[in-house]
Amino acid sequence: MHKFSFTVDVVTDSPVGIDVDAVRGSLSAAVDGIGSIHAVHRQVKSEALKEQGFKVWRARVAGIKEAPKVKAPKAPKAKAETVETVEA
Repeated sequence: MHKFSFTVDVVTDSPVGIDVDAVRGSLSAAVDGIGSIHAVHRQVKSEALKEQGFKVWRARVAGIKEAPKVKAPKAPKAKAETVETVEA
């Protein structure tokens, strides 16, 4: 026998969230037919993330860091040209 443990974080901006039973069903269906499966479902924890909380989660858990903003290069300043007129 082998034991496999999965930790799944689902982050969505949907106001209704997700159907937890549908996610469990999808995981069970993915391993259906492999052999006898004994699954223990633990309690689902849900928390509201503000924008900063999402950025922290994304960086720490998912390893995705926002790319630094690249400033457009400044055009070089043109030197003022002086024109001298020499009379002969």
